[in-house]
Amino acid sequence: MKLTAAILCSIAFATTFAADVSEGHTVVAQCKCSDLDECADAIATKTNNCKKKAECTNFLKEIGDATKIMACLDADHEQMMKVEACAKKKLNGELGCTNSATPVNLTIPLIPVIEIPSLEESGAVAVGEQASGQAEPPLQLRQYLMCIDECTHDDMEVIPGRKKRSPATCAFKLKCALAPPSDSTQSAYTECQKELGYDPVKGAADSCKCLKSAGVNMTCPN
Repeated sequence: MKLTAAILCSIAFATTFAADVSEGHTVVAQCKCSDLDECADAIATKTNNCKKKAECTNFLKEIGDATKIMACLDADHEQMMKVEACAKKKLNGELGCTNSATPVNLTIPLIPVIEIPSLEESGAVAVGEQASGQAEPPLQLRQYLMCIDECTHDDMEVIPGRKKRSPATCAFKLKCALAPPSDSTQSAYTECQKELGYDPVKGAADSCKCLKSAGVNMTCPN
């Protein structure tokens, strides 16, 4: 049986397309912003429940006043969410995702980079602070964050020990891809930090002082 010209063209296109994808990578559709927002809302609701569970808060009780420590971390998260919301508004909601009804295909690694929740992410310590010689915060803070993530993502199949909050988690869950940060994305974040009067370095220092006042044994910058 002879193949039609259309089928032959399709096979040729597929072969050429596959050849363009480097080893260790795959091609998937870019995430839709509406899908990511829905997923993020669901994860946020679950996170709010998980962070109060005794199995997680017990870590905080070992190092200070659990209620006050959670208040410090929540304040940090709220500030970062304000900056992110501002950036999303400037970018029409497209932070790596797309508003298009027909997303383009993106080439991504077969094994996504989904990092362990860090103290930098929570705002408990400034990026690069440990490398600069500052004393490392108590292990229990990291254990608390990891406990929340394990509870929040208990219905997801992810790489063991490598979990993170949305949008990376949502992209993995929805089996779609996020476009890498662009110059416009970085500019939007920089502008929003200025508009909101948010200084990441000062924010980390204030967070450290907040945690210290909650009983956590930490060395904070002057």
